[in-house]
Amino acid sequence: MTTCAAHARADAAITLVTADAEAALRNLPEDSVDCLVTSPPYWRLRDYAPDAWTGGRPGCRHRPASLRDAGARRWRCQDCGDRREHPQTGLEATADDYLAALRAVFAAARRVLAPRATVWVNLGDSYSTNSDGYWCATPGQAGQPHYRSRADVPHKNLLGMPWRLAFALQSDGWILRSAIVWHKPHATPTPVSDRLATRHEMLFLFVTQPDYYFDLDAIRQPYTGDRALSRRAYRGGTKPNTARGTWLRAPADGQRGRNPGNVWTVPPDRTRGGHPAPSPVEIPRRCIAAGCPPGGHVLDPFSGSGTTGVAARALGRRFTGIDTNPAYHDLAQRRLDAGRHGGDR
Repeated sequence: MTTCAAHARADAAITLVTADAEAALRNLPEDSVDCLVTSPPYWRLRDYAPDAWTGGRPGCRHRPASLRDAGARRWRCQDCGDRREHPQTGLEATADDYLAALRAVFAAARRVLAPRATVWVNLGDSYSTNSDGYWCATPGQAGQPHYRSRADVPHKNLLGMPWRLAFALQSDGWILRSAIVWHKPHATPTPVSDRLATRHEMLFLFVTQPDYYFDLDAIRQPYTGDRALSRRAYRGGTKPNTARGTWLRAPADGQRGRNPGNVWTVPPDRTRGGHPAPSPVEIPRRCIAAGCPPGGHVLDPFSGSGTTGVAARALGRRFTGIDTNPAYHDLAQRRLDAGRHGGDR
């Protein structure tokens, strides 16, 4: 388990904690978080931190004792006996282990959430192979029987991991309020030719009770030409599905704009800037604007390069970010400092 250590920063509204997410959550006050926005590491797609080794022989290439252990978070070298520790979410040996790890994090988070808090979780999918433009196993493992058993489905399957997590959290008592499709125009090309390119990820809104904070007005979008079409349908239509929304009868609501719906078209972040999977600021900005009261406290237990923190600062909310890799906190702090002086990078 990573030692939990809060890093004091110049801005009292920002706290960055270097720790395993579960460990750090145990040290946060109860009912202290108004909005949780996070994008956990996707299962077996990226390695976010170097291995740590205990004992053994210097210079050894450190081979696992068996193929079954090769993708595990902890194993012993068959040559020198060195112990490997790789305590990071996303490199669990099986899909069930990965889901169990995330369920434990969100169970720990539930204690620190205020009763009316919202929880937004962005998660991309994985394939049961490393030949689909992703890496999903230790090189050389893909397609071998022991690896297929880890994914619980045959070779080359799309795993449906976002929905597996959503259903798992539902079974834990969370209320799933929205399933948002993040449409990614100009997504990074993948080298596969036997399936369609992936152009979206999922973003889920969870709450702990039916009465929760949600400010739709904060994320309404300007009306476009479709408003005129809807008005014509309202004036001349008599069918049950004719547009009769309250905004047509209430000018004040019409001036505020329309509900943005559950398909958000937001280009990916191309800057990289030291993190392998940066999220565009617009995604957490919408989540925080709608799901966190003014002056509230935003938490990201997998904060990475601090994108959620950049959005929280811009909206005047307090922010706590948790990550196991201190190098990402350094990157996050630079972005947060730049945001305080007029930019987010």
